[in-house]
Amino acid sequence: MALRHIGLLTIFFLLVSDHLAMANNNHQLIASSCQLVFDSIPYCFDYLMGDYFKPSNKCCNHVKKLNMIAKHREGNAQRICFCIEIMTKGTQPPLIASRIQQLPIRCNTHLSFPISDSMDCSK
Repeated sequence: MALRHIGLLTIFFLLVSDHLAMANNNHQLIASSCQLVFDSIPYCFDYLMGDYFKPSNKCCNHVKKLNMIAKHREGNAQRICFCIEIMTKGTQPPLIASRIQQLPIRCNTHLSFPISDSMDCSK
């Protein structure tokens, strides 16, 4: 009976360690594929948090750059959307929803990916 419990515990720990290794690889993959977004969006935080009335030129330049990348290859728009979603959900203080939606208008661009406080990146 004790051997059976040890065997089950061993299998359990192997499964958990394998799952943790996969989760770590997923986080590394997300971090590497989202790095450009993580480097670009902070330029817009002053506007998105309500500190400034309009986004800075640097912010708009980075938004336009992300938009060009989104148009370049199939799947890029969805990945950029997903990365923005990850980043904005964890931002404290939270970003102002209306500012998120106004960003493309204020930057005078039509985005190839959704950007709002309730984004659905699966579309």
